[in-house]
Amino acid sequence: MDHFNKTLEKHSLELTRRQTSILQINVGLLCNQECRHCHLDAGPGRRENMDLKTADDIISYAERCGFNTIDITGGAPELNPNLEYLVKALSKTTPKTMVRSNLSVLNKNKRERLVELMAKNHVAIVASFPSLDESQTDSQRGDGIFQASMDALHKLNDIGYGQNGTGLELDLVVNPTGAFLPPSQEKSEKRFREVLRKKSGIVFNHLYSFANVPLGRFRSWLKDSGNFDAYMEKLANAFNPCAVENVMCRTLVSVSWDGYLYDCDFNLARRIPMAGRKRVHVSDMEGKPEAGSPIATADHCYTCTAGAGFT
Repeated sequence: MDHFNKTLEKHSLELTRRQTSILQINVGLLCNQECRHCHLDAGPGRRENMDLKTADDIISYAERCGFNTIDITGGAPELNPNLEYLVKALSKTTPKTMVRSNLSVLNKNKRERLVELMAKNHVAIVASFPSLDESQTDSQRGDGIFQASMDALHKLNDIGYGQNGTGLELDLVVNPTGAFLPPSQEKSEKRFREVLRKKSGIVFNHLYSFANVPLGRFRSWLKDSGNFDAYMEKLANAFNPCAVENVMCRTLVSVSWDGYLYDCDFNLARRIPMAGRKRVHVSDMEGKPEAGSPIATADHCYTCTAGAGFT
Protein backbone atom coordinates (compact mmCIF):
# COMPACT_ATOMS: atom_id res chain seq x y z
CA MET A 1 0.00 0.00 0.00
CA ASP A 2 1.36 3.42 -0.92
CA HIS A 3 1.80 6.11 1.74
CA PHE A 4 -0.91 8.29 0.19
CA ASN A 5 -3.49 5.52 0.54
CA LYS A 6 -2.60 5.17 4.22
CA THR A 7 -3.23 8.91 4.63
CA LEU A 8 -6.67 8.50 3.03
CA GLU A 9 -7.46 5.67 5.46
CA LYS A 10 -6.31 7.78 8.39
CA HIS A 11 -8.94 10.37 7.46
CA SER A 12 -11.59 7.70 6.70
CA LEU A 13 -11.52 8.65 3.03
CA GLU A 14 -11.43 6.66 -0.18
CA LEU A 15 -10.77 7.82 -3.71
CA THR A 16 -13.46 6.57 -6.09
CA ARG A 17 -15.00 7.89 -9.25
CA ARG A 18 -18.06 10.03 -9.58
CA GLN A 19 -19.69 10.37 -12.98
CA THR A 20 -16.94 10.81 -15.57
CA SER A 21 -17.50 14.00 -17.56
CA ILE A 22 -14.02 14.86 -18.90
CA LEU A 23 -11.95 13.03 -21.50
CA GLN A 24 -8.31 14.09 -21.38
CA ILE A 25 -6.28 13.17 -24.46
CA ASN A 26 -2.48 13.14 -24.38
CA VAL A 27 -1.50 13.27 -28.06
CA GLY A 28 2.20 12.67 -27.42
CA LEU A 29 5.44 13.69 -25.74
CA LEU A 30 6.99 15.64 -28.61
CA CYS A 31 7.55 19.24 -27.51
CA ASN A 32 9.56 22.24 -28.66
CA GLN A 33 10.55 22.92 -25.04
CA GLU A 34 12.36 20.80 -22.46
CA CYS A 35 11.02 22.26 -19.21
CA ARG A 36 12.69 21.46 -15.92
CA HIS A 37 9.36 20.83 -14.19
CA CYS A 38 7.83 18.48 -16.82
CA HIS A 39 6.31 15.36 -15.24
CA LEU A 40 6.32 13.58 -18.62
CA ASP A 41 9.91 14.24 -19.72
CA ALA A 42 8.48 15.76 -22.90
CA GLY A 43 10.89 17.39 -25.31
CA PRO A 44 12.20 17.75 -28.88
CA GLY A 45 13.76 14.29 -28.85
CA ARG A 46 10.63 12.32 -27.94
CA ARG A 47 9.02 10.15 -30.61
CA GLU A 48 5.77 9.20 -28.87
CA ASN A 49 3.04 10.82 -30.97
CA MET A 50 -0.55 9.76 -31.60
CA ASP A 51 -1.25 8.28 -35.02
CA LEU A 52 -4.40 8.67 -37.11
CA LYS A 53 -5.77 5.22 -36.24
CA THR A 54 -5.62 5.96 -32.51
CA ALA A 55 -7.15 9.41 -33.11
CA ASP A 56 -10.09 7.73 -34.87
CA ASP A 57 -10.48 5.25 -31.98
CA ILE A 58 -10.65 8.16 -29.54
CA ILE A 59 -13.15 10.11 -31.65
CA SER A 60 -15.39 7.02 -31.73
CA TYR A 61 -15.08 6.67 -27.95
CA ALA A 62 -16.01 10.33 -27.43
CA GLU A 63 -19.02 9.96 -29.75
CA ARG A 64 -20.43 6.95 -27.92
CA CYS A 65 -19.83 8.39 -24.44
CA GLY A 66 -20.87 12.04 -24.74
CA PHE A 67 -18.37 13.82 -22.48
CA ASN A 68 -18.98 17.38 -21.24
CA THR A 69 -15.36 18.42 -21.82
CA ILE A 70 -12.50 17.29 -24.06
CA ASP A 71 -9.05 18.28 -22.73
CA ILE A 72 -6.22 17.88 -25.26
CA THR A 73 -2.68 17.93 -23.91
CA GLY A 74 0.88 16.74 -24.62
CA GLY A 75 3.89 17.42 -24.95
CA ALA A 76 3.00 20.26 -27.23
CA PRO A 77 -0.29 19.16 -28.83
CA GLU A 78 0.34 21.58 -31.71
CA LEU A 79 3.22 19.37 -32.89
CA ASN A 80 0.94 16.40 -33.53
CA PRO A 81 -0.02 16.34 -37.23
CA ASN A 82 -3.49 15.05 -36.37
CA LEU A 83 -4.46 17.86 -33.98
CA GLU A 84 -6.55 19.78 -36.53
CA TYR A 85 -8.37 16.57 -37.40
CA LEU A 86 -9.06 15.89 -33.71
CA VAL A 87 -10.25 19.45 -33.03
CA LYS A 88 -12.68 19.42 -35.98
CA ALA A 89 -14.18 16.07 -35.01
CA LEU A 90 -14.23 16.41 -31.22
CA SER A 91 -15.68 19.93 -31.23
CA LYS A 92 -18.84 18.40 -32.69
CA THR A 93 -19.18 15.83 -29.90
CA THR A 94 -18.84 17.94 -26.76
CA PRO A 95 -19.96 21.31 -25.34
CA LYS A 96 -16.36 22.30 -24.51
CA THR A 97 -13.05 21.45 -26.12
CA MET A 98 -9.80 22.78 -24.69
CA VAL A 99 -6.18 22.61 -25.85
CA ARG A 100 -3.25 23.02 -23.49
CA SER A 101 -0.45 25.09 -25.01
CA ASN A 102 3.03 26.18 -23.96
CA LEU A 103 2.42 29.35 -26.04
CA SER A 104 5.86 29.55 -27.67
CA VAL A 105 4.95 26.87 -30.22
CA LEU A 106 2.10 29.07 -31.51
CA ASN A 107 4.56 31.65 -32.87
CA LYS A 108 5.44 29.49 -35.87
CA ASN A 109 3.72 30.79 -39.01
CA LYS A 110 2.35 27.36 -39.87
CA ARG A 111 0.37 27.42 -36.60
CA GLU A 112 -1.77 30.38 -37.74
CA ARG A 113 -4.22 28.06 -39.49
CA LEU A 114 -4.49 25.94 -36.34
CA VAL A 115 -5.20 28.99 -34.17
CA GLU A 116 -7.86 30.15 -36.64
CA LEU A 117 -9.43 26.68 -36.57
CA MET A 118 -9.49 26.67 -32.76
CA ALA A 119 -11.09 30.12 -32.71
CA LYS A 120 -13.67 29.08 -35.31
CA ASN A 121 -14.64 26.08 -33.15
CA HIS A 122 -14.51 28.09 -29.90
CA VAL A 123 -11.78 25.87 -28.48
CA ALA A 124 -10.53 27.12 -25.11
CA ILE A 125 -6.77 27.60 -24.83
CA VAL A 126 -5.14 26.76 -21.51
CA ALA A 127 -1.69 28.31 -21.61
CA SER A 128 1.34 27.59 -19.45
CA PHE A 129 2.83 30.84 -18.16
CA PRO A 130 4.81 30.08 -15.01
CA SER A 131 6.06 33.48 -13.94
CA LEU A 132 5.91 37.23 -14.55
CA ASP A 133 9.68 37.24 -14.12
CA GLU A 134 11.52 36.72 -17.41
CA SER A 135 14.61 35.15 -15.87
CA GLN A 136 12.56 32.66 -13.83
CA THR A 137 10.51 31.61 -16.85
CA ASP A 138 13.57 31.19 -19.06
CA SER A 139 15.36 29.27 -16.30
CA GLN A 140 12.50 26.77 -16.12
CA ARG A 141 11.55 26.59 -19.81
CA GLY A 142 14.52 27.73 -21.89
CA ASP A 143 16.14 30.92 -23.13
CA GLY A 144 13.78 33.30 -24.90
CA ILE A 145 10.61 31.46 -23.86
CA PHE A 146 9.24 34.34 -21.78
CA GLN A 147 9.26 36.78 -24.68
CA ALA A 148 7.96 34.12 -27.09
CA SER A 149 5.08 33.48 -24.69
CA MET A 150 4.29 37.18 -24.44
CA ASP A 151 4.24 37.45 -28.25
CA ALA A 152 1.84 34.51 -28.44
CA LEU A 153 -0.48 36.04 -25.83
CA HIS A 154 -0.62 39.27 -27.83
CA LYS A 155 -1.54 37.32 -30.97
CA LEU A 156 -4.27 35.41 -29.14
CA ASN A 157 -5.70 38.64 -27.70
CA ASP A 158 -5.65 40.20 -31.19
CA ILE A 159 -7.99 37.53 -32.58
CA GLY A 160 -10.31 37.74 -29.57
CA TYR A 161 -8.99 35.20 -27.06
CA GLY A 162 -9.41 36.45 -23.51
CA GLN A 163 -11.51 39.40 -24.65
CA ASN A 164 -14.96 40.05 -23.18
CA GLY A 165 -17.89 39.02 -25.33
CA THR A 166 -16.00 36.87 -27.84
CA GLY A 167 -16.60 33.49 -26.23
CA LEU A 168 -12.94 32.66 -26.85
CA GLU A 169 -11.56 31.49 -23.52
CA LEU A 170 -7.90 32.02 -22.64
CA ASP A 171 -6.75 30.66 -19.29
CA LEU A 172 -3.29 30.76 -17.76
CA VAL A 173 -1.61 28.04 -15.71
CA VAL A 174 1.20 29.05 -13.37
CA ASN A 175 3.46 26.86 -11.30
CA PRO A 176 6.47 27.39 -9.04
CA THR A 177 9.95 27.47 -10.54
CA GLY A 178 11.47 25.50 -7.67
CA ALA A 179 10.83 22.97 -4.91
CA PHE A 180 8.06 24.83 -3.13
CA LEU A 181 4.27 25.11 -3.17
CA PRO A 182 2.41 27.80 -5.12
CA PRO A 183 0.97 30.90 -3.48
CA SER A 184 -2.76 31.56 -3.23
CA GLN A 185 -4.47 31.13 -6.59
CA GLU A 186 -6.75 34.10 -5.94
CA LYS A 187 -3.82 36.39 -5.13
CA SER A 188 -1.82 35.11 -8.10
CA GLU A 189 -4.68 35.74 -10.52
CA LYS A 190 -5.14 39.28 -9.27
CA ARG A 191 -1.41 40.01 -9.56
CA PHE A 192 -1.01 38.47 -13.02
CA ARG A 193 -4.12 40.27 -14.30
CA GLU A 194 -2.91 43.65 -13.04
CA VAL A 195 0.69 43.30 -14.20
CA LEU A 196 -0.03 41.87 -17.64
CA ARG A 197 -2.73 44.43 -18.40
CA LYS A 198 -0.74 47.42 -17.11
CA LYS A 199 2.64 46.55 -18.65
CA SER A 200 1.62 44.77 -21.85
CA GLY A 201 -2.12 45.21 -22.41
CA ILE A 202 -2.63 41.45 -22.19
CA VAL A 203 -5.93 40.06 -20.87
CA PHE A 204 -7.10 36.55 -20.00
CA ASN A 205 -10.13 34.84 -18.48
CA HIS A 206 -8.92 32.68 -15.59
CA LEU A 207 -5.68 31.71 -13.87
CA TYR A 208 -4.97 28.36 -12.24
CA SER A 209 -2.08 27.84 -9.84
CA PHE A 210 -0.72 24.30 -9.45
CA ALA A 211 2.10 22.62 -7.58
CA ASN A 212 4.70 20.73 -9.59
CA VAL A 213 4.23 16.96 -9.64
CA PRO A 214 7.32 14.99 -8.49
CA LEU A 215 7.55 12.86 -11.63
CA GLY A 216 9.62 12.81 -14.78
CA ARG A 217 12.18 15.57 -15.27
CA PHE A 218 11.07 17.42 -12.13
CA ARG A 219 11.58 14.29 -10.02
CA SER A 220 15.08 13.89 -11.47
CA TRP A 221 15.87 17.52 -10.72
CA LEU A 222 14.59 17.16 -7.16
CA LYS A 223 16.81 14.13 -6.57
CA ASP A 224 19.87 15.65 -8.25
CA SER A 225 19.51 18.86 -6.24
CA GLY A 226 18.90 17.06 -2.93
CA ASN A 227 15.37 18.45 -2.61
CA PHE A 228 13.30 15.31 -3.18
CA ASP A 229 12.67 14.15 0.40
CA ALA A 230 11.97 17.67 1.66
CA TYR A 231 9.56 18.35 -1.22
CA MET A 232 7.65 15.11 -0.67
CA GLU A 233 7.41 15.89 3.04
CA LYS A 234 6.14 19.37 2.19
CA LEU A 235 3.41 17.91 -0.03
CA ALA A 236 2.40 15.32 2.57
CA ASN A 237 2.29 17.89 5.37
CA ALA A 238 0.05 20.10 3.23
CA PHE A 239 -2.49 17.30 2.69
CA ASN A 240 -6.00 18.75 2.80
CA PRO A 241 -8.78 16.17 3.37
CA CYS A 242 -11.32 18.59 1.89
CA ALA A 243 -9.41 18.68 -1.41
CA VAL A 244 -10.01 14.96 -1.99
CA GLU A 245 -13.65 15.64 -2.82
CA ASN A 246 -12.85 17.60 -5.97
CA VAL A 247 -9.61 16.16 -7.35
CA MET A 248 -9.78 15.92 -11.13
CA CYS A 249 -9.42 12.12 -11.34
CA ARG A 250 -12.88 11.69 -9.85
CA THR A 251 -14.53 13.02 -13.00
CA LEU A 252 -11.80 12.50 -15.64
CA VAL A 253 -10.43 9.66 -17.72
CA SER A 254 -7.10 10.09 -19.51
CA VAL A 255 -6.10 8.41 -22.77
CA SER A 256 -2.51 8.22 -23.97
CA TRP A 257 -1.01 8.67 -27.44
CA ASP A 258 -1.14 4.88 -27.90
CA GLY A 259 -4.80 4.68 -26.87
CA TYR A 260 -4.59 3.23 -23.36
CA LEU A 261 -6.71 4.56 -20.50
CA TYR A 262 -5.53 5.98 -17.18
CA ASP A 263 -7.10 7.70 -14.18
CA CYS A 264 -5.12 10.90 -14.85
CA ASP A 265 -2.18 12.28 -16.81
CA PHE A 266 0.12 11.76 -13.82
CA ASN A 267 -0.69 8.05 -13.60
CA LEU A 268 -0.16 7.99 -17.37
CA ALA A 269 3.35 9.35 -16.75
CA ARG A 270 3.97 6.45 -14.36
CA ARG A 271 2.11 4.02 -16.65
CA ILE A 272 -0.19 3.00 -13.79
CA PRO A 273 -3.31 1.57 -15.51
CA MET A 274 -6.80 2.82 -14.79
CA ALA A 275 -7.95 1.54 -11.39
CA GLY A 276 -4.54 -0.14 -11.02
CA ARG A 277 -5.71 -3.11 -13.08
CA LYS A 278 -4.81 -4.50 -16.52
CA ARG A 279 -4.39 -1.89 -19.25
CA VAL A 280 -7.51 -1.19 -21.32
CA HIS A 281 -7.38 0.23 -24.85
CA VAL A 282 -9.91 2.91 -25.77
CA SER A 283 -11.17 0.79 -28.67
CA ASP A 284 -12.18 -1.93 -26.17
CA MET A 285 -13.97 0.45 -23.78
CA GLU A 286 -17.72 0.45 -24.36
CA GLY A 287 -18.54 3.43 -22.17
CA LYS A 288 -17.29 5.70 -19.42
CA PRO A 289 -15.61 4.27 -16.30
CA GLU A 290 -18.33 3.38 -13.82
CA ALA A 291 -19.16 5.69 -10.94
CA GLY A 292 -17.89 4.22 -7.68
CA SER A 293 -14.99 2.38 -9.30
CA PRO A 294 -11.59 2.71 -7.59
CA ILE A 295 -8.85 5.13 -8.67
CA ALA A 296 -5.21 4.01 -8.70
CA THR A 297 -3.06 6.07 -6.33
CA ALA A 298 0.61 6.60 -5.56
CA ASP A 299 2.59 9.11 -3.53
CA HIS A 300 2.56 11.69 -6.34
CA CYS A 301 -1.18 12.05 -5.51
CA TYR A 302 -0.17 14.26 -2.58
CA THR A 303 0.37 17.00 -5.17
CA CYS A 304 -3.34 17.12 -6.01
CA THR A 305 -4.44 17.25 -2.38
CA ALA A 306 -1.94 19.79 -1.05
CA GLY A 307 -3.49 23.05 0.10
CA ALA A 308 -6.36 24.09 -2.17
CA GLY A 309 -5.77 21.00 -4.33
CA PHE A 310 -5.42 20.31 -8.04
CA THR A 311 -8.88 20.28 -9.63
